[in-house]
Amino acid sequence: MTYAGLIAWALLGVWGLVFQASVFFKDVLAAHQPDLQPALAQLCVWADCKVSPLKQADAVVIDHAAIDQAPLSSDAVDMGASLHWAFEVHLRNSAKVPVATPWIELTLTDAQDQAVMRKVLDLSQWGAAPVMTAGEILPMSLQLGLVNPEVNFVGYRLLTFYP
Repeated sequence: MTYAGLIAWALLGVWGLVFQASVFFKDVLAAHQPDLQPALAQLCVWADCKVSPLKQADAVVIDHAAIDQAPLSSDAVDMGASLHWAFEVHLRNSAKVPVATPWIELTLTDAQDQAVMRKVLDLSQWGAAPVMTAGEILPMSLQLGLVNPEVNFVGYRLLTFYP
């Protein structure tokens, strides 16, 4: 084999590695270098993939959260409940790039910090944009109802995550 053939194979191998890395890190590249997004979209046409918002779990922090008993309103998430609670949370994107809006897991706890109820909330169902810009604070206020009003809770835990 000649040196030209070896060089051609080496260049083809490097091109293949760049292609694989670009497909694997497409979301990170699109978030950090927005001008590459059209090229990455074209790459995804060839590779049968999709450029999605960056999902960075530690980027979105909970700045404020509160649960208070509230009077029944017409926009309450009703599950046959008679008691309704006002749930308020402020999420902040602490990253320097846009990230996908996370989901929230709300866990109500008893006096021994044992879970008595869990609810997973997709914030896009309540009007949140699918992407949080860098530094954005997303305030959300929701009405929640308990199916079993006899459930007594004294605390809660919140967790942000990506499905």
